[in-house]
Amino acid sequence: MRAPRKPAFTLIELLVVIAIIAILAAILFPVFAQARDKARQAACFSNLRQIGTAIHLYMQDHDERLPDSCMWGRAWSWGAFGGPYALTGRCQQDGITKATPTNTYMSPEQTPPRFLQELLHPYVKNAQLWFCPSVSRDRVFGTDPKWPTYAYNGTTYLWNWYAAPQYSQNPYSKRKELTISGLAVAAIPRPSEAPVAWDMPYWNPIKAPCTNTSIPPAHAKGVNALYADSHAKFSAFSGRIAWDCQEDWWADHNWEGYYE
Repeated sequence: MRAPRKPAFTLIELLVVIAIIAILAAILFPVFAQARDKARQAACFSNLRQIGTAIHLYMQDHDERLPDSCMWGRAWSWGAFGGPYALTGRCQQDGITKATPTNTYMSPEQTPPRFLQELLHPYVKNAQLWFCPSVSRDRVFGTDPKWPTYAYNGTTYLWNWYAAPQYSQNPYSKRKELTISGLAVAAIPRPSEAPVAWDMPYWNPIKAPCTNTSIPPAHAKGVNALYADSHAKFSAFSGRIAWDCQEDWWADHNWEGYYE
C-alpha cells in the first residue's frame, strides 16, 4: 500500500506567499525607517536640551553672558585661510594646525578652550552629547572629501556665532551684523526667539539639479534648535530657497530675536 503524499505548496501558492511578504515589507520598512529617524531626532533634541542647561550654568559663572566661542565651529576656522579666526589666529589651539588630518576626532578637552563644546565641557562632562546620531562623525561638511569631518569639528551642532540678517528677506535685513558670542542675555530683546545652537547639516535641498544634494539635513523636515532662554524646539523647514537650489536654516533664522 502506497504511503499518502504529504501536502505541499504548489508553485502558484508559493508565489502568492512571496508576493504578500513583499507587499508587507514595502509597507512596513518605511514605517520602521520613520520610527528610527524619529528616535534619532528625539536623541538630538535631548542633547540640545542638555546643552541648554550647560549654557545656563555657564552664564551664571560668566556675568550672564553667552559662551564666547571664537567661531561657528572648528571646521570654519580650518577654512579661514589665515584670517583672524583661523587655526593660527584667535581660534588657535595646542597641537592643531592645517596639517592635522581632517578626519581626526577632536574631543571637547582641547586647550585652550575655544569652541562651544570645550567651553561647556566643565558643565557637561559627556563627549557623546555633542554628536547627533543622525549624522556620522566621519561625514564631511560638503561635497569635497578634503573638507573636515564632523569628528574634526568636534560636534554636529552649530553655534550661532553672529547674527547676519542681510542673508534673508526680513524687517532687519539692512541692520548691521551682531556678534552673539559673549553677548549679555540682557542685551537680547527676545531671548525665547533667539537661536544659539542647532543641528547640522541644516541645508535643505529643494529642487534638482542641486550641487548640495549629497548634503542632506540631519532631519528631513527641519532642525532641532536651542534658544537664548535655554529652551529647545523643533523648527520646520520653510521651503524657501536661500541660494542655488537649497534652503539655509541659518540664513532664515540666525537673526531672529536679536533686533528690535
